[in-house]
Amino acid sequence: MQKTSVKIFYLTDANLPFKNTTFWVDAIFGTGLNKAVEKNIADLIHQVNSTRTPVISIDLPSGLFADKHTPTNVAVIHASTTLTFQRLKRSMLYAENAHRIGEVKVLDIGLDEHYMESLPTTQELVDRSLINKILKPRKRFSHKGNFGHALLIGGSYGKAGAIILSAKACVKSGAGLTTVHTVKTTGATLQSAIPEAMLSTCEGDKVCDLPDLAPYNAIAAGPGLGINEQTSSMLKLLLQKAKKTLVLDADALNIISQNKNLIDNLPENTILTPHKKEFERLFGTFENDFQRNDFQIAASVKHKIIIVLKGAYTSISTPEGKCFFNTTGNAGLAKGGSGDTLTGIITALLAQGLNATDAAIAAVYIHGLAADCAVKKIHPYSLTASDVTEFLSEAFIQTV
Repeated sequence: MQKTSVKIFYLTDANLPFKNTTFWVDAIFGTGLNKAVEKNIADLIHQVNSTRTPVISIDLPSGLFADKHTPTNVAVIHASTTLTFQRLKRSMLYAENAHRIGEVKVLDIGLDEHYMESLPTTQELVDRSLINKILKPRKRFSHKGNFGHALLIGGSYGKAGAIILSAKACVKSGAGLTTVHTVKTTGATLQSAIPEAMLSTCEGDKVCDLPDLAPYNAIAAGPGLGINEQTSSMLKLLLQKAKKTLVLDADALNIISQNKNLIDNLPENTILTPHKKEFERLFGTFENDFQRNDFQIAASVKHKIIIVLKGAYTSISTPEGKCFFNTTGNAGLAKGGSGDTLTGIITALLAQGLNATDAAIAAVYIHGLAADCAVKKIHPYSLTASDVTEFLSEAFIQTV
């Protein structure tokens, strides 16, 4: 046996060095754990956490379940850093575990990538290789007619900014033509801000009617739409008349949450883009993030729609029961206007001929990647939705 000067302690020792430890390496359990830790191991975990000393967890913080909800009363190491292997685990994708996992770094330990990719799964991480399969370079002899006509509906009086953000992102994401249907006061501002966008207006200070929908390849409604009797009636009519894929965000979602029967009237492959609170207004509250995500997937299957649940790892659920977790983006996106920009990107990709699932997946990835490019020059505190739009070109350069 090789001699060593390292002092070895056992978990049953009463004199573990809790007071003078510089940092802990936690490797008690990994992904195989399937029940709550108890007795002396639970006591040890609580003692380590109480020292507030940095902890590096290997694979998973001990006590945390890899693929199901871990109750708050279960003993779990609170890691400063988690060094996980080959792939993120599902429990790392939810905000409820942020304080347990700390900063996560994925280590390549040489597992066979081709084998892992061949395994059947209903859950998938969105990475650059997937986006490269979705987004293709433009052909030399293309013209604007090849890239579709997008319609954006919203921007009631006093809410011009939201629809302008959407329209600018739509133009910058490649739609051949972009038209905004809004009120006249917003229209005047929009044509000055985005000369590339065309305009369709309605009378009054609310978006209360629809243009002829036939010319459009993709339609979005919600940014700056407002919530009132006129806009509610307009949205109901849109759900009845739309023959192309719809993107519904912001006030469109809020109108539906006030008229829950409209959920059953959504056209197939409609894309909903709620944040957590909008999702809860639509579908109710949930005990934990796992439960919410499971319900999201079930709702997509039941209503044959795509749901983009926005967050740190935005989840995109599909009518086929699959769920994709996005891997780009940063905390700079936690600001008003980010969702409006995402709506514009999704609508542009739909207009260019992508199916609803691919458009949602690619748009969320590009949106997050543009924000990642932006924070190399702009602090997350200062990042705006307009900044993200300005970095869309860099995001597309990296992926197409």
